[in-house]
Amino acid sequence: MTTATAPAGIMGRLKAETAEQHAIAEAKPLEAALIGGSIAHDQYKDYLAQRWLIHRELEAATDRVLEEDRRLSGLGLPDLYQTANLEADLAHLGLDTAAIKPLKGSEDLIGTIRNAPSPAVLMGIYYVFEGSKNGARFIARSLGKAWGKTDLEGMKYLDPHGEAQRGLWMKFREDMNAIDWSAEEQDVMVKAAQDTFDAISALDDEIHAA
Repeated sequence: MTTATAPAGIMGRLKAETAEQHAIAEAKPLEAALIGGSIAHDQYKDYLAQRWLIHRELEAATDRVLEEDRRLSGLGLPDLYQTANLEADLAHLGLDTAAIKPLKGSEDLIGTIRNAPSPAVLMGIYYVFEGSKNGARFIARSLGKAWGKTDLEGMKYLDPHGEAQRGLWMKFREDMNAIDWSAEEQDVMVKAAQDTFDAISALDDEIHAA
């Protein structure tokens, strides 16, 4: 008789216990359009605009938490932030950030970020977006091919680190696992990540239907 081995560390738990929500999010029509390179330019701008609203709030909240919880200082989070990349993409696409209005999915997630009761909640949310960079590199290539682009102008959000992506992700995994998260913090983080995948699924449906 064999017994299942528990996933190693918080990152193992996050991957294993969000697998269902992650699969649902990846199967959404908007994600299929991104991966297939068939997304309309206006829809792509809406996608980036809503992500900008979320990242701006998430990174501001993360800055505050970094001052409160010194355990997070070794994660190098500011070097991984995406707000500036999104602003560069939106400027290239001719979209003024002052004109962006949040959809309900963004409003809900922003509310969760602003009211996050602990660093563990924020890191559960952060995990989802940081992990999404791995697949986003392939989306950038697909869109570039579909749109006849030979550079990353307008796609810095999708491929912010280039060939360094895998190394940065591995370091993030190791550094997260090295933090002594309590059992309660781990449970909270997993729940926050599950909820974030659900929120992104709902938001992508809103964008696709717009």
